Amino acid sequence: MAECIEQSRVACALGGIYTALAIDGVLPVTHTGPGCLAQASDILGRVNGGQAPVPFEESVVPCTDFCNTDVVFGGGEHLRTVIEKSIEYYDAKLIIAVDGCTAEIVGDDIEEVAESFEGSRIPVISAKLPGFVGNNLFGHSQILKSIVNQYLEPTGEVNPLQVNVFGIVPFYDTFWQGTLERLEELLKAIGLEPNIIYGHGHGIENVKKIPSAGFNLVLSPWIDLDIAKLLEQKFKTPFLQFDNVPIGPTETTKFIRTLVEYAGLDQVKAESYIKKSEDRYYYYISRHQAFVYACKYIPKDFYFIGSAAAAVSVTRFMVNDVGSVPLRIYITDNVPKERQEDVRKSLYDVELEDKDYEVIFTEDGGLAADDLKKEHEDRSVVFGSNWDLLTARSIGSAFVPVCAPYGQTLIGSKNYFGYEGGVALFSDYYAEIATNPQVAFIG
Repeated sequence: MAECIEQSRVACALGGIYTALAIDGVLPVTHTGPGCLAQASDILGRVNGGQAPVPFEESVVPCTDFCNTDVVFGGGEHLRTVIEKSIEYYDAKLIIAVDGCTAEIVGDDIEEVAESFEGSRIPVISAKLPGFVGNNLFGHSQILKSIVNQYLEPTGEVNPLQVNVFGIVPFYDTFWQGTLERLEELLKAIGLEPNIIYGHGHGIENVKKIPSAGFNLVLSPWIDLDIAKLLEQKFKTPFLQFDNVPIGPTETTKFIRTLVEYAGLDQVKAESYIKKSEDRYYYYISRHQAFVYACKYIPKDFYFIGSAAAAVSVTRFMVNDVGSVPLRIYITDNVPKERQEDVRKSLYDVELEDKDYEVIFTEDGGLAADDLKKEHEDRSVVFGSNWDLLTARSIGSAFVPVCAPYGQTLIGSKNYFGYEGGVALFSDYYAEIATNPQVAFIG
């Protein structure tokens, strides 16, 4: 009997349309069944911090509602009609025709349909997102590859200070919007000109500027490396990989100094920014010391269940700045086998002498939950998604949500990026410990 994955932390490949929806002015047209988008919207939107796309919300995304007639006779003309009406009625700057499982199985040629709109008022490109090939991270990559290969053109100029930012997956990374806003501020403060394509104040005009960058920045242990390499091949743009979204002073300072050295920035200016930011971080941390010391018991161990990107960021902060020790780390976003060793190296690259914790790659969140229920340390902390709340409670552990699906709550612009983000995560961590009667209490 085939195994059934429980507690999935990812959506199917169609979830890649959220990458398109995060770019202002881009409209996906879906050649799928009527329920496919709803499946993706649950784990990437409603139950992941209450997020919704702007300006094109899920409810207005055009869909062919692939039906039995399309299966028998093909749905290519149906898709063509929906795109024609989308061009007529929608105020978009770029349309991406995407298909799902059924259209791929039937063999509808969405590329031919998209190419037939060459010269139309709104450019039309295509991306294949069948769920039987991969999850929403595969879909994210497919959307970006389509934009690079079918839409971008050389600009004929290079701005050495412009840096395109990749490695943060909109909507899947619960804190993507706030993270990108704070990251933009930091990059400007040290003398760079960030070009971010996702979120508020960004959009298709920023996409068009991608070929002009002096370099591309990838903030991930593996996501978007394929895009950076594609841009290097097509536009000769070099890239710098920093394997995590930095949280707290250790990683953020390292991140800044890495950028300064790579881009040849003003070192004096950067060090001044670092000193000011670190002083502010430790000022707020010191204000919490009385509260921390009042805890009768402070756990030194933690478990992590979730995405590779969040795992590296949280593990680095908890080990290097908080002094905690990971017991077991479960990576649940189906990292390709050829990238797993890179992720593993990133997770062991911490300031810890005894690195005897285990890193487990599994899509099955239910397996991780069963493991912890059978074998766990008392009074530990679990970092993960909303799936892991009951697991943590059942083993007497504190719980801190850090990745998708985050839960049915409003995330706003909350984030854990940088120095200020370190203060925020430190506060959330100790607040959970102090108020959880199974873990600790205030004396």
